[in-house]
Amino acid sequence: MAGGQSAVPILAKRFLLSKASDGFLSLIAWVSVIGVALGVLALTVVTSVINGFEGELVRVITGMNGDVILYSRGDPISDPDQIEDRVRKVVPETMVVARSFTTEIMASGPNGVAGAVLEGIDLQTVGQVTAVPQRLVSGRLPQAEGEVTLGASLAERIGAISGSQVRLILPFSGPIENASGKSRGDPLAGSPKVVNAQVVGIVRMGMYEYDSKFMFMSLPVVQKILNQGEKVTTFKLKLKPGASSRVASDRLTDNFGHPFKSKDWAQLNKNLFYAIKLEKVVIAIILTVIVIVAAFNVVSTLMMMIHDKTKEIAILKAMGLRPDQSFGLFCLIGVGMGAVGTAFGVGIGVLVCEILKRTHWIDLPPDIYYIGFLPVVVVWREIGLIALLALLVAFLSTIYPARQVSRRSPLDGLRYE
Repeated sequence: MAGGQSAVPILAKRFLLSKASDGFLSLIAWVSVIGVALGVLALTVVTSVINGFEGELVRVITGMNGDVILYSRGDPISDPDQIEDRVRKVVPETMVVARSFTTEIMASGPNGVAGAVLEGIDLQTVGQVTAVPQRLVSGRLPQAEGEVTLGASLAERIGAISGSQVRLILPFSGPIENASGKSRGDPLAGSPKVVNAQVVGIVRMGMYEYDSKFMFMSLPVVQKILNQGEKVTTFKLKLKPGASSRVASDRLTDNFGHPFKSKDWAQLNKNLFYAIKLEKVVIAIILTVIVIVAAFNVVSTLMMMIHDKTKEIAILKAMGLRPDQSFGLFCLIGVGMGAVGTAFGVGIGVLVCEILKRTHWIDLPPDIYYIGFLPVVVVWREIGLIALLALLVAFLSTIYPARQVSRRSPLDGLRYE
């Protein structure tokens, strides 16, 4: 046929947009386009929400613990300077090390009592390793003795606000002497102790697990309350950009024996991150079925178009339309419907994601989902893969009808005309 392959796009456009076409055929074609668009839209939004959820958890966990933590599973660490020097030698990528002392207590406020984790923080380094100072919603971090900063959900539970007085009930108040007269450094020893403190700030990390349990005091104050001297329980590490937190954690684990334990941000919630990745794969597979179902609509549309355009196809073949051109014609029609649906799906999906990202209008119960809103992160590489998948499915759906029409003789279409 004169014009070669350049005639195929023109014919495809005429076949799709011809006003003489059957109205029902046009309806089926639009249903196919809408089906592809819905599948791509669902995949775009769901994968972006899962990426956002994972990213928000990473942000909160690293904001609370840094990139890597090294902690003692036994007695508090009595020589923190020496341990910190060893940490820097084992992990030269370390930028800043923040020391802390954590212990479990009971907190009593105006409206109730709740279990809590008291963490003594080093005010000079905590802001360089964690995001705790940036997550203050009111007040400030504790500096002097008798001052405490509460997690937002914990403060709400016990009815405390900035300026309130709370009581910290420590079941154990520090080292005691054993039978030989030597003191034990175990903080889970000694007699119960009650400490009165004033709430000077409220912090919201964005994760219910932290906001409902943690309260912060100055590290020297906690050490004094527990009679621990200069001892600490935890080292939080901030690594250089690009450094692998998992590799750093493994090095610390290999070089520090019992009672030390090292974890990076991913290991702190390993099961949760594994569940998120598995959920992402399963949901993506399920939603891909929507695109596949839409592809069946593309097949039926092409088969009906072939039946509706039998005369026209036969005339074109009689005029010199080669089998490979007729094959390419209907492949182009099917892929064209898939491309339009993909474009609409990606466009609307990204728009929905942007609205969710800016408004946070869908609230989640934080005690169930860890965070209180629906986070969204659009990863364009994944959006591109979704678009390619949709186009591939659309192309594969065109092969059978395009192959059938390419094999048909022009006499078959003109015999009864």
